Amino acid sequence: MRRLLPFVALFGLALAQVPVGVDLPAGSALTLSTNRIVFDVAERGYPPPAFPAYYAPTDPEGALMLRLFSNLEGGWFLSASLDALSGEAGLLPPEQIEIRIDGASWIPLGPEVLLLSGEGASRGYDRHAVELRLKLTGREAPGRYEGRLLFTLAKP
Repeated sequence: MRRLLPFVALFGLALAQVPVGVDLPAGSALTLSTNRIVFDVAERGYPPPAFPAYYAPTDPEGALMLRLFSNLEGGWFLSASLDALSGEAGLLPPEQIEIRIDGASWIPLGPEVLLLSGEGASRGYDRHAVELRLKLTGREAPGRYEGRLLFTLAKP
């Protein structure tokens, strides 16, 4: 220990400095906990005792988890859109699929429905429970119907 002290005293103190830079791009990300949604109404007891009748998806069961990230300045919004579900027997209008986020009120889907909006960056990945249900009126023709549900995260 004695030998180090004269060495430091002899040469003094030396410092080095290096600049540090971070390039953080603007970005957004959106993920959903499933890649398909199926309503098998025969599995849930069809026909129901009365119409209109509401059916939850059989796959997946329970709420979907939507994860949202944004570091964009200014506002952002999350919307969902669904075209008519097509089948051999015709079309089911998109309004017969209803959606709600985090237990809020049910909203019929359509060409574009605003689900969430925010200002500034999210707090990391925000998680939201997404629930869907199918509304049957009793006038639907039997058959298999298919369509695509699109979620969009964008700036206004």
